[in-house]
Amino acid sequence: MATAHNMCPELIVEIFTRLPTQSLLRFRSVSKSICGMIGSPDFIRLHSVRSPKKFTVIHRVNYKAEGVTKSVYTINSAGEGQLSYMGTTPVEYPFAYVNIVGSCNGILCVYEIDKRIIHLWKPSIRRKATVLFPPVWTPGLALGFGFDPSIDDYKILWTVRGGEVSFVYTMKTHTWREIASHADMDRLSVVKSPMMCLFNGALHWAVKRDSRRSGGCYVMTFDLSSEVFSTIELPEPSWETDTVTVIKGCLAVVSSSSKDVDASSRIWVRNTDAAWSLAFKLDMRDPRLS
Repeated sequence: MATAHNMCPELIVEIFTRLPTQSLLRFRSVSKSICGMIGSPDFIRLHSVRSPKKFTVIHRVNYKAEGVTKSVYTINSAGEGQLSYMGTTPVEYPFAYVNIVGSCNGILCVYEIDKRIIHLWKPSIRRKATVLFPPVWTPGLALGFGFDPSIDDYKILWTVRGGEVSFVYTMKTHTWREIASHADMDRLSVVKSPMMCLFNGALHWAVKRDSRRSGGCYVMTFDLSSEVFSTIELPEPSWETDTVTVIKGCLAVVSSSSKDVDASSRIWVRNTDAAWSLAFKLDMRDPRLS
């Protein structure tokens, strides 16, 4: 009878990437080699692709008996309406104070700015990898994370405030390297997006130009394969845009206006022909929204 020790590595990966997460958590104790395989970036990516779509929900729970409040998380299947942790087995959230950058293939990228470290966390198998910020520390403008299929590796982007310098970290080499930065960026530009958006192999952020320059807000992009920055102009550049997301397979932004004549929020969707169309409008003066 074949065992994991005498089976070919390719067959082991083929079998294990199709197993449910709970089984993988148990099999990590079989051997060091299997534990290392399950925690590898290649395995995590393949398992994420083959697994049913899920999302992580972080809950703040008040434990009255202990007199403390803790953060726990649950993993929910896509389409589930129930987001409560009640009736589930929540797992303690492994971070205290972090900022969420974004996610890719089931891996969540977060950072602790005070400690100058980045974590790549896989909630389903409770594993994380820690990356130090570039050695030459400078306050950052944008941070992004995604997968580059051209080299089959994950990358982290760090753009220094002002856009003069950018660095890329690749997981396989465990090194940072400097790349050409964004030519349209200026020292007073501000990234408005609380999190980056990964779409069609590129990172996207909403950016507000220096108020002394014309143009207002736009979308800054970074292609993970070519490592080239680009811009996408918005349909309402004078409006405040702080959210870039994906709706039904299309890039979308949420913009808002504080002017009394048009105090509304709008969702714009960019179609396949690169044209923006208005998908939804919400009048913020509606008393029902108070």
